[in-house]
Amino acid sequence: MTSPQAELKLFLQRRTEEGWAEGFAAAITDAQETCLAVYEGETAATLNGERVGIGPDTRFNVGSVTKPVTATLLAKLVEAGELTLADKVRSIIPEYPFEDADLFHLLSHSAGYDNDSAKPERPLVQDGEAGRRAYFDAICRIPDRKREPGQSVLYYTEGYVILADVIERVAGMELGRFARETLFDPLGMTRSTFDVAAVREDSVVFPIAPDGRAMLELADWATTGDSGLYTRAEDLLKLGRLFLNGGAAEDGKAVLHERTVRWLLADASAGRFNQTPAFWVKGAEDRYGCFGDLHSPSAVGHTGFSGCMLWIDPEYGAAGAILTNSARLHEDWRRYKRINNRLLSLATGRSL
Repeated sequence: MTSPQAELKLFLQRRTEEGWAEGFAAAITDAQETCLAVYEGETAATLNGERVGIGPDTRFNVGSVTKPVTATLLAKLVEAGELTLADKVRSIIPEYPFEDADLFHLLSHSAGYDNDSAKPERPLVQDGEAGRRAYFDAICRIPDRKREPGQSVLYYTEGYVILADVIERVAGMELGRFARETLFDPLGMTRSTFDVAAVREDSVVFPIAPDGRAMLELADWATTGDSGLYTRAEDLLKLGRLFLNGGAAEDGKAVLHERTVRWLLADASAGRFNQTPAFWVKGAEDRYGCFGDLHSPSAVGHTGFSGCMLWIDPEYGAAGAILTNSARLHEDWRRYKRINNRLLSLATGRSL
């Protein structure tokens, strides 16, 4: 009889042969432990061009899977009573040009912007804090909105750049440090960082664009909050277990309050956008097209341009991570659905 591990490995090998990605890290956990994990393939998308095998410690740029992490950091400030999602952006960033947009509008991509809005060049690590601050200020001052806030979802990744600025102003420290102190260290997410400079010489693989080009320029980009988290599958599963365990880390210590977890997992848009304060919601109809058919309607998650996804299914007591460095996988979100269906159908655990 073939083991679930062998079946998942064969499934991912076939997807590699079909050109979805050069390799995968795919894993699923219940509330206590990882139930199934497979690391498959190799890539030369490294800074020195050395071909490396994908393994348990391989770190990926997870793209917009960064966004739920940024939102969770914002939730820590909500817990502390430092802000609410109904707060107007201008109340925290006085130079912000609009009086009507609040923090939830930015979280849910309903602030009226879209990705066609004019934007400055991304800040570089070598530009230092002055260059990064200039970028934040430029994003906050963009006057081009397509609609009034709250009308509809228009995906705008730089909304999370503004949210990172909010976090830093309220917390009084840089985003990466705040993440390390309040989330990564308490959860034991030892391979997670916003600091690309710290991982340049480590086992990091960079995204590959659809044309096959390794996007090594990302090694020079500064922390912005909407993308650029470098992490591994097991670290993302630790974050998933945090939500499955009501905010407790593996050592039993509270990282988030149980009420905060319920809030972050619940649709905050009255069903209009299928959006919690941190995640997309599958709902009765998967309007995002990335959740598995086998997920429950309560499943939440987010994808990233580099072919990555984190999801949490509180009804089934499970969380899963798909990590690749392939923008080709991300071109067709039904591929996430197929991988998620396979993970859910093969995994066995206490709650699955």
